[in-house]
Amino acid sequence: MLTVKVIKNGSSVVVATEGVIDTETAPQLGAALLELDYSDLTLTLDFDKTKYITSAGLRVLLIARKKLSDDTMRIVNANDDIAEVFKVTGFSNILNYSLKKQDTDDCHMSFKALLKKRAGDGTAYVFAGREYTWDDVDRLSQIVADDLAKLGVKKGSHVGICSPNSINWIITFFAVQKLGAIALLVNYGLKPDEVATLAEIGDITHLCYGAIPGITDFGIYSSALLDGRSAVEYMYDIGIGVDFSARLSEYDAVKDKYSEMYHSDDPSVVIFTSGSTGKPKAVLSSSFNLLNSVKAISIECNFTKEDRVCAFLPLFHVFGFSSCIGIGLLYGCVSYIPTSSKPAALIELIRDRKCTVFNTVPTMFLAMVQQPGFTPESLSSLRVSVLGGSATSESQMTMLRSLLPGNHFCNIYGMSENAVISMTRYEDTFEHVTQTVGRRVDGIEIEIRNHATGEKIPDGDPGEIFIRSKEMIVCYYRLPVELQPLDDEGWLATGDLGVILPDGYLKLVGRAKDLIIRGGENISPGEVADAVAQLPGVADVKVLGVPHEVLGEEVAAAILLKDGETFDAEAAKQTLSGKLARYKIPEYFVVMDRFPLLGSGKIDAINLKKEVLAKLNKG
Repeated sequence: MLTVKVIKNGSSVVVATEGVIDTETAPQLGAALLELDYSDLTLTLDFDKTKYITSAGLRVLLIARKKLSDDTMRIVNANDDIAEVFKVTGFSNILNYSLKKQDTDDCHMSFKALLKKRAGDGTAYVFAGREYTWDDVDRLSQIVADDLAKLGVKKGSHVGICSPNSINWIITFFAVQKLGAIALLVNYGLKPDEVATLAEIGDITHLCYGAIPGITDFGIYSSALLDGRSAVEYMYDIGIGVDFSARLSEYDAVKDKYSEMYHSDDPSVVIFTSGSTGKPKAVLSSSFNLLNSVKAISIECNFTKEDRVCAFLPLFHVFGFSSCIGIGLLYGCVSYIPTSSKPAALIELIRDRKCTVFNTVPTMFLAMVQQPGFTPESLSSLRVSVLGGSATSESQMTMLRSLLPGNHFCNIYGMSENAVISMTRYEDTFEHVTQTVGRRVDGIEIEIRNHATGEKIPDGDPGEIFIRSKEMIVCYYRLPVELQPLDDEGWLATGDLGVILPDGYLKLVGRAKDLIIRGGENISPGEVADAVAQLPGVADVKVLGVPHEVLGEEVAAAILLKDGETFDAEAAKQTLSGKLARYKIPEYFVVMDRFPLLGSGKIDAINLKKEVLAKLNKG
């Protein structure tokens, strides 16, 4: 099939073709060219979207060329395959043509191609005190790719990676990419049955596993995955006890294998949603999707090759993947992978390695600065930290800024379906940083819609956040079309409630599913939480709805107190009466020792609600 478009501008004519010019389609191009007036013609043939040309097409070009000169007929945007046809047929001496400019933007490269480009750039990762260059990662991943290929992994295979962060995780990921397979990133903190559920959802046939916390009997673990419930057929050990470096001598035997390159838009990664409010979904993405999100962050954070990244966040999470894989690939900087996620160990790593970038969730940063041995000097090398996963209160941000005045804290709003949607900027006010998630990043469109009707509502009114961008999710793997998140215009419903302020900043006010409906009144948990967070002694708060026989739901606030503080519920209600309508004031205040967390660092909403209901005897 061929599409021919003729654009006339006086005596200058551009003929743009799309498709293949062969025996079947060449007459179509010939007919379009015959209709032109050649008396005073300057002809440009734009082959930007033309894939190939055969001898039949060359005859059409020759006929046109006989009527024109080198100066009045030219071909632009010819790809390498078309240029090769011109050369072998001698038409390179007849036609005036130029090659299509190759896109040098790294975001338009596959993970495989970008790793190849990085080879030779020096140190890529440091793990357990050992340095690994980009060459090391390239060679070792080639060896692992050969292992996986012998187990049946090929282009399009679904390979799960379920392991704590390690250099072996990184090597395995690139091995999967070299084969054109899809890497499905699995939370290593899940129980065997939960991993089996993800394997079933994502059609995982091969599971690469590391040391799984809490698993002492691997036989039980493997039997849960190999019992036929899921598609898992093979399990491949990538635990820290496996030293791939000891196999470097095998590289020469496999270096010329698996040379096929892939497109940046090819599906290459699946990141599972957390399932904090329901069954996890498999978010299918490409390298283009994920790397462009990293680039959007870097515009604000100014990442360079000189940066040293403390890559703490779990790699199975979109935020961790972007921080540990994406930043290093795009900018060639060194990433330090901690062997422990304990706050004291992270402080030691940042201090000793002079890390400049530490992206994390607010709860981890707060835990670090509250360590007995913490001093501001120990984290003084940090220049930027992107905070995501949950909000940071005014008091928390005030403390972090006072302790680390040389570090720039950015708030980010994103999701598995689109890693970054909005973020705060360097020049933003304190109010912007503590009360909003910034402005939309380049390439993102945001609309606020009525949650019930789906109609767009004016800025300043709260509603559900919808987004649209080229970096967005490909789809939810294997879900029926009615459950796919995109509407017929390409907008994605985030499930989050927000409001666009007059200055264009986005403020989150809760989850659509978390709306509390009390006696017919809709209550935003985020609005109530903001007010409760300002009460004396409150360190953190999560507001949720609990069952009520008459009203349907009542408002409850689960709170964490600062060290040594006590809480008076009646006094709190009195204070809140000056800030919130009566129906929004929590009926229950539940003091917690800690909030249950998911592996991603987000609050586990399902288990938190169970704990609150148990404390209220409403379970």
